[in-house]
Amino acid sequence: RIHVNAGAAPRVPNTANLRFDGLEGEALVIALDLAGFAVSTGAACSSGAVAPSHVLLAMGLSAAEARASLRFSLGRGNDESQVDALLEALERAAARLRKLSPAYEHAV
Repeated sequence: RIHVNAGAAPRVPNTANLRFDGLEGEALVIALDLAGFAVSTGAACSSGAVAPSHVLLAMGLSAAEARASLRFSLGRGNDESQVDALLEALERAAARLRKLSPAYEHAV
């Protein structure tokens, strides 16, 4: 399953923080990077940190949930075809990683 972190809260329109049950965010970042997409784990203020985002933890997510979260940001230069390509790459990467992940078995 995929969750929008703070989905009901006011947010900026170009950024979403999504949680992928049973997957490690870092593995998704690597898979998407290899497919040509730049995303990041956690929240903006924890970018580059190894520990789970303190912001996501303060919002009530567990450490595992915070580590399963990715931040997606779009800019003026992005278009609909790029978003579609990202979604396709994300779907492929998540499916591949779920087949490999023992954590996914316990998350569903």
